Amino acid sequence: MEDRVRDIEQAPTPARMLMRGAIKRCPNCGARGLFTNWFRMAERCPTCDYRFEREEGFFLGAYVMNLAIAQGLVMLLAVVPTIVLLNADADASLVPAMVGGLIGAVLAPLFFYPFSKTLWVAIELTLRPVDETEPSDVRPGRPERTESAAAVRPVR
Repeated sequence: MEDRVRDIEQAPTPARMLMRGAIKRCPNCGARGLFTNWFRMAERCPTCDYRFEREEGFFLGAYVMNLAIAQGLVMLLAVVPTIVLLNADADASLVPAMVGGLIGAVLAPLFFYPFSKTLWVAIELTLRPVDETEPSDVRPGRPERTESAAAVRPVR
């Protein structure tokens, strides 16, 4: 119990949580193995038992973040090169710009998907720390945790 109290007092900094999220680790404790495959995230952290989807629709922010990255890449890889190419030569081929747009619109979101989820968890955990049991934190078939055991164990 004493270790648990010490762990709660030493919560990770927001910068550390964001860095952990950026490398697909649990923002709370830094554990690996959060994904069963590239597109499927575990419900809870295998180490600290933190529940990632805190409420229904939680990952909407991750989807928006993924969309923003894709749109930014389409702008950088397709729209800007099209403007530059057509400005330099009106008869220039647009194939390179179309390939860039395809990469930005299709491949980038597929690659960034798991990173957007862990980054979103880190952002949410930074803005709304967990220090007591939330309604969504109770597992089916298990009794509710008491207030002293309700906190998720933040780890350095």
